Amino acid sequence: MKKAMITNVWHIILIAVLLALFLQVPIFYGVGKLSIISCNTRPTVGSVETFSPRRAGSSASVYDATTNFHSGNVQKRDIAGSQPNQGSASTAAVVSNFTRKQHKQSLRPHGHAHYPFVQFSAYRESPRVFFVIGITSVVARKFDHVLVYKCEWHPKPNGSEPSQPSKVTDAELMYVYFDQMPRIYVVAPVNCTFEDDVGMDVEEGGSLFMTVSVGPHPGDTERVLALQEQKGEAVEAMRNRDQPLPLKYAFCGPPMHGNIRAEWVLHWLVYHHYLWRDSVHFFFYNVGGITDSVRQVLSPFVHKGLLTILDVEDQKEYPSWYFNQLLFVNDCLHRTRYLSSWTFFHDFDEFLAISSPNTLDKLLDEYKDAPYLSFGSLRASPWICADIHPGSSEWPLQRMRWVEKQPYCCVPDQDPWLCIHGAGARKYAVNPRKVFAGGIHKTAIPEEGGVNLNASIARLHHYQGIVSNKSTLCSSTVNASMPLETLHQYFPSSNYYLRDDHVSTQIGKAREFDAELLSAYS
Repeated sequence: MKKAMITNVWHIILIAVLLALFLQVPIFYGVGKLSIISCNTRPTVGSVETFSPRRAGSSASVYDATTNFHSGNVQKRDIAGSQPNQGSASTAAVVSNFTRKQHKQSLRPHGHAHYPFVQFSAYRESPRVFFVIGITSVVARKFDHVLVYKCEWHPKPNGSEPSQPSKVTDAELMYVYFDQMPRIYVVAPVNCTFEDDVGMDVEEGGSLFMTVSVGPHPGDTERVLALQEQKGEAVEAMRNRDQPLPLKYAFCGPPMHGNIRAEWVLHWLVYHHYLWRDSVHFFFYNVGGITDSVRQVLSPFVHKGLLTILDVEDQKEYPSWYFNQLLFVNDCLHRTRYLSSWTFFHDFDEFLAISSPNTLDKLLDEYKDAPYLSFGSLRASPWICADIHPGSSEWPLQRMRWVEKQPYCCVPDQDPWLCIHGAGARKYAVNPRKVFAGGIHKTAIPEEGGVNLNASIARLHHYQGIVSNKSTLCSSTVNASMPLETLHQYFPSSNYYLRDDHVSTQIGKAREFDAELLSAYS
């Protein structure tokens, strides 16, 4: 009898639980709250907590958004207002008034759409290989799982009727997602490789089309024109590539933005022109920083055929890391593929220095089979400068002779002289025929196989902030012949620095080398 009663009690409890679940009565509400509090979870700002009105005689309440779960101080505020113990009629009136209101909500677009692909340039690499350089939306690539990238070669330009059938191949989209902070767009070079040669056996020229995914479904595609070649253009380009490369060096500059100190870009250009002599071409990407005054300073180098300025001021419509720097890195990499033996990537506040008895030519010849060489970064002081000699026409850069005692490295217990990639703020030079995608502090494809030079052999003296007109230069002037101990006594901050005359000496020689160009500027 007793056993039967116990069984019946359990049946009643089970039925009550099932009925409560069916009717969604929150009988476990308090238990759930206790478990949340025990996890020490702080609610997110702006979060909304759902609730259900209780039976007559009880107040419907919700935990305040300012609840401090860590201290256990749980505050409550009443849903119905200032009278916490109103009955169900008052609560029902509030809920009824809420549901009767007509709430109109509208969507107001701001900014721009997240385009799945934004093309910047396209290059033929060989009789059957093309690269299309562009950026892709982070959002589109994250959520659109159907990625349809096809490349099609149309044997006639301008979409006219071809004499031969088109050829189609799958495209390879390569994300370059490192070396940049999250933005709306990331760099995505597209490789189009056909099974056979295209555009090499007809006289009409041709067009490269790319089919791009523009939505989450298989049919959401768009066919876009990526490249056009006129009659004989591809054959002539391939014939030229059988000849020796036109230049030994090329330089790809970072995006030029903001308030640029024109004379410092000139100093950088003079220094590196002397380092690379006349076997070099410079590519500067202007995103609004090259004003008329800056352009005038650079014009002698443009007129001599040493410098190309690419104006890309619409890039701000497609925000990517640091004014689309990685886009320009990858464009310039493919732009110089058959132009130079080596292509350099560093900034205008960084001056390449090679320690004697090494020379740049010797290093590049020694490692001619490597896909890339990387250089350490040694921070220099643009504030501690040598005194001006009476009657001297020295540039401030010639007076900046102090650098930090060792290179920067953000990784503890690592040799700063060999600290590689972003950890050592390294920059690099590549053999552009062996590298297919680049980052800011290292190459992307391939990532390995290059040579990371010890910074005691080859390094970049980094005069941080020197390019901006807003920066303060030579705020402390000292006698260059002053003993180091005396310098440290008068300028305690100089304890971190050593004297290094390499850049100062080289810039003096460079001014003599470029005297004719400088006279045209003055």
